Amino acid sequence: MNSAESTPSSTTSAPVIKEGSTPSSRIALSYDGGIMIVDGREMKLIKSLPQEGFLRLNPSGDNRHITVADGSSYKILDAGSWEQPHGDHSHLYTAEPTLSSLEFAADHTGHVITHHQKTAMFADGTGTFEVYNPAKLTGENQRTVEQLKTSKVTLPQPHHGFAIPLGDDHYLVAQGSEEKRTGAAVVDQHGKKLAENNQCPGVHGEAVAQDETVTVGCEDGVLIYRDGTFTKIDNPEDPYSRSGNMAGSEKSEIVLADYKTDPDAELERPEQFALINTAEKTRTKVQLPDGVSYTFRSLARGPQGEALLLTTDGKLRYFDQHTGKELGSVDLMGPWEESETWQDPRPAIWVTGEIAYITDPFTKKLMAVSLKNLHKDQAEKFAELELPETPNEISGVSGKTMR
Repeated sequence: MNSAESTPSSTTSAPVIKEGSTPSSRIALSYDGGIMIVDGREMKLIKSLPQEGFLRLNPSGDNRHITVADGSSYKILDAGSWEQPHGDHSHLYTAEPTLSSLEFAADHTGHVITHHQKTAMFADGTGTFEVYNPAKLTGENQRTVEQLKTSKVTLPQPHHGFAIPLGDDHYLVAQGSEEKRTGAAVVDQHGKKLAENNQCPGVHGEAVAQDETVTVGCEDGVLIYRDGTFTKIDNPEDPYSRSGNMAGSEKSEIVLADYKTDPDAELERPEQFALINTAEKTRTKVQLPDGVSYTFRSLARGPQGEALLLTTDGKLRYFDQHTGKELGSVDLMGPWEESETWQDPRPAIWVTGEIAYITDPFTKKLMAVSLKNLHKDQAEKFAELELPETPNEISGVSGKTMR
């Protein structure tokens, strides 16, 4: 393990900090040329931050900052909304969103994952990942720090991978090379293997579930890691059944995943999804109506663990996480089709508490949907915002301290 410190790339004047009385979520939306920041409570555009490149957005782990990946580096964006605990109460603050001076070089940026009070940023081009404590992103003056101590772990070969922080300075990582990905392993802070399973061809996608359980997607099923042991789960009726995108919840034993069955497809538009029960070690396929599909930006979870899918008939559909029964849906936009170019904009979803924020790139809109009482089929769109640019990726912060 190596230690390092980020180097400030630039200096900017510090934004004014204001105290408020109500938590204010901030939504970050990438577009071709930068990032738009929206106030989620008032549904208004606060600021656009110019930035070149195809931008990927991920939470930084502290519910205040967002990690912006541009292919060669990870930059830290201060979304400008946070909670400061103070004894038996807390104070709520906002400031103008700022792309901070914190920047971490990375050859082919990839997955950014937070768990166990650590955030790991993977570099596909080197097979390394850099780790930091997200609580250290904010200094004592309540501003984003200009330098941050990190540690780096190096895996045997470069590949499109990920690293999930576990306890005891251990990490669950993807295994493979640039030519072939084979499985997953648990390594220590020096990269030494402690456990592994290489029965996961084409490994891609991961999620953390209840009781420190992790799922990993394979081309023929999933791996479940729990209590130091890997278990392989497949569906015999579908020898090829790829689950490469997942949405988990640390409050639920169920993981929502995609489910693809055509190994020869240039772009498969699946009409079914999977519910993985990590306690019972099963994967159940759930069928959608004929002609209805979804994409890798379509998956999310509701406040009670419900499975949420943005589907190509223009709906937000929600399902019981245990049975797969469809509980209801909300009409949000016209029918759409996934582009064959994965970087192209398509509807995307980000959930905080009982609200889902959903993009419609075809009309340049951001919509807010109430997720209260999904089991009574009472979800509804209650606000929308017209945007000046076509939104692509979405992430955000709730304005509350991570607990």
